[in-house]
Amino acid sequence: MPDPASLQSIDQLILDAGGTGDVGKQSKGPNSLLLEHLRSARTSLLGSMLAEYRSSLQEAQEAAGYIADKSTKIDIRKRLQHLLAS
Repeated sequence: MPDPASLQSIDQLILDAGGTGDVGKQSKGPNSLLLEHLRSARTSLLGSMLAEYRSSLQEAQEAAGYIADKSTKIDIRKRLQHLLAS
């Protein structure tokens, strides 16, 4: 069973990165790659595929480097690092 706190954190990251609550909806825009990795991490967590989950979080952390707003970039990277450490 997935960790509810991790799932909630990923859901909030998706929203904060400009995604919608609709997991199946494609996002367009500057954060689309980040959103793709976050949604992949969410799916992997729900499927108890921990290696894929961690890989998606690492890819999301790299994609977060392209966020234009510096404070948002720092915040999202910090939150992703926390998820990777847990």
